[in-house]
Amino acid sequence: MKTEQLLCKALLVVLLLAGCSAPPKPPDQQTAGRPKVASVYAYGIIEARHHSTLSAKFPGKLEEILVKEGDVVQRGQLLARFESRELEAQLAAARADVRVAEATLAEARAGFRPQEITEAEEQYKAAVAQLTKTELDWQRHDKLHSDGVLAASDWDQTKMARDQAEAAHNAAQARLNLVQQGTRPETLATLTRRLELARARVGQAEAALANAQLTAPFNGTITRKHREEGEAMDIGLPVLDISTLDDRYVRTEIDETDLGKIRLGQQTTISATGFPDLCFTGQVTAIRQQMGRKQLIPTDPAKIVDYKVLEIEVSLPAECPFPIKLPVDVRIALE
Repeated sequence: MKTEQLLCKALLVVLLLAGCSAPPKPPDQQTAGRPKVASVYAYGIIEARHHSTLSAKFPGKLEEILVKEGDVVQRGQLLARFESRELEAQLAAARADVRVAEATLAEARAGFRPQEITEAEEQYKAAVAQLTKTELDWQRHDKLHSDGVLAASDWDQTKMARDQAEAAHNAAQARLNLVQQGTRPETLATLTRRLELARARVGQAEAALANAQLTAPFNGTITRKHREEGEAMDIGLPVLDISTLDDRYVRTEIDETDLGKIRLGQQTTISATGFPDLCFTGQVTAIRQQMGRKQLIPTDPAKIVDYKVLEIEVSLPAECPFPIKLPVDVRIALE
């Protein structure tokens, strides 16, 4: 029995040795002669060609948001507004001041109406007559006062009446000269400056009211809503994000050790962890001209390399469903 067991073991050893020394099998016909394609791998992120974060330019209550995420909007479309009743009142008052200033300046430039000139002439004639009467009364009373016949109090009243008549005469004469000669250039200059200041206040009020509204800077899609209606806002706080989704691309960074391998038009493959069953092809469409520090930091610590990098752009097919800001892996074929 022991002899048979020894023979079996010896035979097994011989077979194993024969298998190890057997010639290798010929390569698969489908892979024979195919060289392995060299590639450069990079970390990238999906970007929109046009993207803007609309922030508050006016401190106050966010009164109304007129759009939601996913809405397609047109340039200039009103997206949100802040509470602005006080600003609207200031604008209305400023516009009213402009209308008054315009009317005043127009009247001054046109000169006085014939009726106003006639009234000024009549007032002047009446003032001359009154001054003549009071002057005669004062001269008579002055002589009586000098003779000691008239009391000092009566003389004082007569002199006061004469002085008042003289002041009225001077005012009437100035008024007549004004209406006859027209508005002085200095007065016109003052009224013109007053109108300019009123119009400037309108511009300031309009700018303040415009800051209380958010409008679309370009045609695009609302990709994020940061705030809700009724929130108290301060200047600089983000409210909405708007992006163009029909011209997305991949922004990626190439390590300095691989720069000499990258060319425009090279084929690329784009994939994302969140879409394991999808893979898209693109091309290198832009290569920047200045090196910089790495800005795109992978979530996988093993992929983090502290090299200087050069940013490049890779095209993305329109049918790709990847959202903007999605991290992706990019493989650039070198052949």
